[in-house]
Amino acid sequence: MSQRPRRFVHVFASFGAGGAPVRAVQLMHHLGAECEHVVMALDGNTDAGTMLSSDIQVRYADAPQDRHFFGMRRKQMAWLREQHADLVLTYNWGSIESVAAAKKIGLPIVHHEDGFGSEEASKRFLRRSLMRRWLLRGLPVIVPSTVLQRIAAKEWGLRDKHVHLLANGVDLQHFAVRAAEPAKHVIGTVGGLRAEKDHANLLRALATMPGEVSLCLVGSGAMQAKLQEQAKQLGIEARVDFAGQTRDTAPSYRGFTVFVLSSSTEQMPMAMLEGMATGLPVVTTNVGDVAQMLPPEQLDYIVPREDSGALAQALTAMLADAELRARLGAANRRIVEERYESATCLERFCAIYRQSVR
Repeated sequence: MSQRPRRFVHVFASFGAGGAPVRAVQLMHHLGAECEHVVMALDGNTDAGTMLSSDIQVRYADAPQDRHFFGMRRKQMAWLREQHADLVLTYNWGSIESVAAAKKIGLPIVHHEDGFGSEEASKRFLRRSLMRRWLLRGLPVIVPSTVLQRIAAKEWGLRDKHVHLLANGVDLQHFAVRAAEPAKHVIGTVGGLRAEKDHANLLRALATMPGEVSLCLVGSGAMQAKLQEQAKQLGIEARVDFAGQTRDTAPSYRGFTVFVLSSSTEQMPMAMLEGMATGLPVVTTNVGDVAQMLPPEQLDYIVPREDSGALAQALTAMLADAELRARLGAANRRIVEERYESATCLERFCAIYRQSVR
C-alpha cells in the first residue's frame, strides 16, 4: 500500500500574490506529490493560488472571525485538531495565534518571518516582540535576511540554532534574460500596492523626471485609488500604467528598462531577484539585505528610503547610459545564477520541513 502524502497546513495573514505566498507556491511545486496542502488565508485573499498547477493537491479553509488572541487561539486549536497535520507552517505576525494553537496541542511547527509593514519599518512594537519571544522559542524559524536574523536574536531572544537564514530563489528559465530593451524608457516595479512599498515616493520621483519616461506598476492592493489620485495631482497620470495583478509576472519585467524598488521596508525582495534574473539594472532604496544581494557595480544605485530626489537622480543617471544598463543587467543576472537558483534554494526549505515533520 502506498504511503499517503504528508499533509502540510499553512496559515497566512494573506495568501495574496506577494513574497511569502509566491515562495510557498514555489515550494508546493517543488514538493510535488510528496505533500498535500491546506491553506488558510486570514483575510480571505487566495490570489497566489492562481499560480498553482492543477496537479498540486491544495484546499482552502475559511478563517475564523475573532479579534481576541485567546478566542482565536481556541478556534484555531479546534480547527487544527481536525486537519491531521503532519506539519504546520505559519507566516509572519498575522499567524501568531495559530502558532500558539499548534504549540498548545503539540503539533510540529515551522514559522516564517519575512518582514514588517510600514508601521514597523524603523521600530518594532514591543508587545509583538514579547509575544514572539514567548511563542517562537524552541521552534524552527526561517528568515530571508541578515537584518531579520539579528532582530530574531536581539529583540525576540531566539537562539541561533533555531533561526535559519535561507535565501529566496528564482526560476532562471522562466525569468530568462530579455531579448532587448523596450523602445521607450519604462521604469517598472512588481509588488502589492501597499503602504510599505512606498509607491508614493516613486510617483514623486517620476514627477521630476523628463516627460518621456513612464512608470509601470504591476500589482494591486488597497493603495491603488490613493496612488491614482496622487498621480493625477502631480500631473503624471498619463505616464503611469497601473497594470494590475497578473498570474505570470515574467513578461512584465521584459517590458521594463530599469527595475525600481521604492520600499520603506523589505528584507529579501523576490521581485528584485526576478528583475535581476531578467537582466535588468536596478535602482533601489536601502532596505533589508538589498546591498548584499546586488553586485558591487550596483551599489551606487542604492538610495536612502523616502528620498524622492535621490531616487529620481539615480533613475535619471541610469536611463541616460545604455552601456551602463547593459553592464549592470549582465552582472545582476550572474549573481542570481551563482546564488539564487530556485531548486537549490527551495531544497533548503524542504530539508527543514522534513526534519520537523511529525
